[in-house]
Amino acid sequence: MANALIACRSITYAQRAMRVLNSAGLRASIRRLPANLTDSGCGHAVRVEQRFLERAVAIMKNAGFAARYTFCERENGDVIPCP
Repeated sequence: MANALIACRSITYAQRAMRVLNSAGLRASIRRLPANLTDSGCGHAVRVEQRFLERAVAIMKNAGFAARYTFCERENGDVIPCP
C-alpha cells in the first residue's frame, strides 16, 4: 500500500487536519517529512493512503485547510512529489 503525504505548516495544523480526516472516515496519521523536502521550518505532514489523496485534499479544503504540497511515499520509504 502506497501512502501520500500532505504537507502542513505546523504540527498543530497537521494534528487538526488529521482529526478532520479521521472524523470523515479516512485513516490519517502524522509523519515528519525529510528535511530536504521542506522549504520552511516545519516538516510535518498528514499521511493517508495514496488512493484517497484527492478525497483527503477536498475534505481538508472544505474544512478550511490548504494543502501546501503533496508527496508520495513509496514502499521502500522514498518520498517524492506526487504527480
